[in-house]
Amino acid sequence: MDKTEPRIVTNELYFEEVQRLLREGKEVCIRIKGNSMLPFIKNGDRVLLEAYRGTPLPSGANILAKHEGKFVFHRYVGKKNGNIVLAGDGNIALHEYVTSSDIIAIATKHYSGDSDLAKDISSSWSRFRGMSWYRLRILRRAISALKRRFLT
Repeated sequence: MDKTEPRIVTNELYFEEVQRLLREGKEVCIRIKGNSMLPFIKNGDRVLLEAYRGTPLPSGANILAKHEGKFVFHRYVGKKNGNIVLAGDGNIALHEYVTSSDIIAIATKHYSGDSDLAKDISSSWSRFRGMSWYRLRILRRAISALKRRFLT
């Protein structure tokens, strides 16, 4: 069997195609780049996306959105001043503020590494676990500061 050579495309072109498929009502599986969603989702993992249809977001949902011209895959953690607040699980301080029109999709499944075993990341338990981790940010930030001060 012939193997197809991988192609390199720009994020803009890639996500243009992702959005087209989502608009057609299809689910789309994308590979995550970066570690901002650690410890739950790591670089190279895949997530299955469904188009966002404007319904109220459940707290802790993992979403794909456009923020300041870039695509981000982060957790919905709340609302502030009419904006939707996103945060990466691995971030201890940063937030992104977007509007509902910036949201592209909601993730429903997570595939760790090259596994074909899907984990439901839209379940109440998964979202609760993610929000619990988010709420520990202050403690995580304090521990990180102590580590920097005493271990470096």
